[in-house]
Amino acid sequence: MRPLPLLLTLLLAAPVAAHAQSTADAAPVAAPADAPRSPEDQRARDAAAMQAMKTEAWDDALALTLDLLDRYGEQPDVIARLAEIYNRMHRATDETATWERFMRVSPHPDRACPMVGRAYRGLSQYDAAIDAFQRCLAADPTSVKLVYFAGLGYEWAGQLPAARQYYTRAVGMAPPGYDYQVSLARLDLHQGNLSAARDRAASVLAQVPTHTEGALVAGLAEQRAGHKTGARRFLELAAQLAPEYFDVRLALGILDYSDSRVTQARGHFEAAFLSDPSRRAEVQPWLDRTLAPR
Repeated sequence: MRPLPLLLTLLLAAPVAAHAQSTADAAPVAAPADAPRSPEDQRARDAAAMQAMKTEAWDDALALTLDLLDRYGEQPDVIARLAEIYNRMHRATDETATWERFMRVSPHPDRACPMVGRAYRGLSQYDAAIDAFQRCLAADPTSVKLVYFAGLGYEWAGQLPAARQYYTRAVGMAPPGYDYQVSLARLDLHQGNLSAARDRAASVLAQVPTHTEGALVAGLAEQRAGHKTGARRFLELAAQLAPEYFDVRLALGILDYSDSRVTQARGHFEAAFLSDPSRRAEVQPWLDRTLAPR
């Protein structure tokens, strides 16, 4: 099934890649290439790789981590760090392959979730994301988070009835399940049930006033219903709670643009782009509109 053509992706935006910086005064120093294998050598190489990650020297971190795995074998924690490095370098194909490697060797394959599913989603491989989430859930069927991730995979693929089953199950496993109730509200939004989406999200906000997703979903429901005042109230609350949230900034930009507040709209669109450059295709048309004469 083709994924739904959703204007906004509401959850689990891919993390912003950190730019590698010059760290000449703190460059990691690895052990000599010909050093004999030993616990001390392994610790030194591990420390060098982790220092490279800490300083965001991703090329160095990659080389050091690959060397560590080559010399000392399949270590799940090191493989997980390698997957994180590929994520930071925007190498989604390598990231998915590395998480699959982790799941093969780790005694806790479920710890690859949600990252493995998110990486597949970045490649628009929704069926692979669903399969990965199902394998995670099979490793620990009692985990409410893994039940939720299974629903999320179906939501990404546009299979909303299946997603609703898993979200409803999650609410039943851990009531009141505010996060999972907001997920159900998001499904209402996708299906055009705007009043149900707003009411469910607003009821969560009444109990948890700092629930960013609840504010976002309520704001989008009001926006799509043409209730601009209510939309702005909820979306500005979401922006206060999460200033760098792509979907919030995009929604506020669209709202401002519809009110002919072009300068403010452009500011929101630029903030959205900076928060997640990987989603440029979603925001670029709106940025272009703010430059065109109206």
